[in-house]
Amino acid sequence: MTKTAFLFPGQGSQYVGMGKKLQDQFNTAKRLFEEANDTLGCDLTKLCFEGSHLQLMQTMNTQPAILTISVISFEIGRQELGWEPSLMAGHSLGEYSALVCGGVMSFQDGLRIVRKRGMLMQDAASSGLGTMVAVMNVSREQLEQWCSEISTETKQVVIACCNSLHQHVLAGHQLAISEIIERMKGIPSASVNYLNVSAPFHSPMMNSAADKLVEELNQYKLKDSQWPIISNVTALPHKQQELIKLLHHQMTHPVRWLNTMEYMYRDGVSQSVEIGPRQILSQLMKESFPTIQTHHFENPDDLEDLRVTFNTEQYGRTAISARIQEALTASIIARNRNVDTEQYMKGVMPPINHIKKIIEQVNSDRDINLTKTIHHVSELLEFICNSKQLSMDEQLKIVKKLV
Repeated sequence: MTKTAFLFPGQGSQYVGMGKKLQDQFNTAKRLFEEANDTLGCDLTKLCFEGSHLQLMQTMNTQPAILTISVISFEIGRQELGWEPSLMAGHSLGEYSALVCGGVMSFQDGLRIVRKRGMLMQDAASSGLGTMVAVMNVSREQLEQWCSEISTETKQVVIACCNSLHQHVLAGHQLAISEIIERMKGIPSASVNYLNVSAPFHSPMMNSAADKLVEELNQYKLKDSQWPIISNVTALPHKQQELIKLLHHQMTHPVRWLNTMEYMYRDGVSQSVEIGPRQILSQLMKESFPTIQTHHFENPDDLEDLRVTFNTEQYGRTAISARIQEALTASIIARNRNVDTEQYMKGVMPPINHIKKIIEQVNSDRDINLTKTIHHVSELLEFICNSKQLSMDEQLKIVKKLV
């Protein structure tokens, strides 16, 4: 069986206009954008589509924006292609996208957490003294030596991300990073690029933010993931009991992305799918482990290429029909509160029979539109739930089994 890793990008991959093509074509995107707007109390949709670059770059905006695009892309991919990850990993902020898609936290809770995380990060770096740079073609050992020699109690610089053998990210005080850049001039092949972020993440400058994040995380109920999710801190799959501690450490410790890719390679992963804006992680995978085939999903045009990989006749339709069956079963066994027997029979039995026929079609009809089918089933389930006079919470739990 093909092992597929799903990768979620972090901050720095954002751009104005991201998600617009998905919004134009898929109701799932519209629904989740509206949910994000309502949860955050702001027009995140407008920010993603037509906000200014400076607005989108603010950490408190960037993090919920990228998470929303990633979750939308993942859900559309599941509906259209029926994909099921073998494992998941996200780079920095992307780890939260993976946690939402894996069911560890709800979409709404994930949005609230990363908005708070972004605000805490911005506050911790309000002095404006910090920055981050990507460094190419300088060894980790050399960078560690320079960081140790240059850092003082009031002027620190550390390796924030180990992205590949040839690419590392530094975070810390601007003056300290400037000194390292000056030393790099002695290495002809070395290059540096300032990152599109507003704070020195994964450095000691985030200590206060990390402590406050734990207080925030403790307010939420976190569940077990549907699939293994690799931690940035350990480069190993999370253990539920250690999750909050690892997310705390993630704020101040380096992202071990090279080790994460190595884990995937050793675990037998043969292909990866990057979910969300740009293809930064796919490029790192190509450079580090070229035998792992890379894919990307960010807009509708990517679907056609992905259909070849995720054969909807053999791979996807089985998963989709199983989700429909699960939701149908949940609606059937849900307690009926409608005392009008005739009304109950008219409102429940016909849509149940209709959904059963739809399941047969999903399994046999190659031309059926999976997106429209899921939407139609959702409407039928809502009709059943209303006829049985279920509460809104009960209805949501049933309908959400489709996605």
